Amino acid sequence: KKTDPLFVVDLTDARRPRVLGELKIPGFSTYLHRVSRDRLLSVGFDANDHGDYATFDGLLLQLFDVTSPTAPKLLHREKIGSRGSSSTAATDHLAFNYLPERGLLALPVTQCERGGDGVAGTEVAFSGLSVYRVSEATGFERLGGVAHARARDARGCGTWWSHATSEVKRSVFVDDLVYSMATDRVKVQRLGALGVDVADVSLAQ
Repeated sequence: KKTDPLFVVDLTDARRPRVLGELKIPGFSTYLHRVSRDRLLSVGFDANDHGDYATFDGLLLQLFDVTSPTAPKLLHREKIGSRGSSSTAATDHLAFNYLPERGLLALPVTQCERGGDGVAGTEVAFSGLSVYRVSEATGFERLGGVAHARARDARGCGTWWSHATSEVKRSVFVDDLVYSMATDRVKVQRLGALGVDVADVSLAQ
């Protein structure tokens, strides 16, 4: 089953670690990021439980409350796309970009949806950098995205199983600007006008 519990472990005595609490939820996280003393932000994959097996079902952002070590809680979750959706941040933590003082998250995304044939994960709906506002009270709010689109075909939805990846590899926040870096180009957009390029620099030789 595609289930990965969140464990809270007491390491006071390093020779005798103890599990104090756990939270079992569908899916699994591939990266956990501490956003405050008692909050964890994760990126991973959702899953549909079918009893004796489970299927992957899109990228997953989650915000956890670990204030009580014996009773960790899931505060918010945000599912991105369907089966086939992927992100470099799922396998490379350097692609995960969180700005704590502003609650901003930039996440490289290949977002796959059901194609015209109704099969999940066969059509790329968005490829680029998605920007979210993260709030303990309201959860995840997508502010927009910096598109790095290529030909929309099934090939962009085929890397999630063996190696999660995306066109965008890195991002940087600078004042009111976000820099989105892919293998072939760097784009710059304003946070208040996502979708409109301030600069688009090709890296092609």
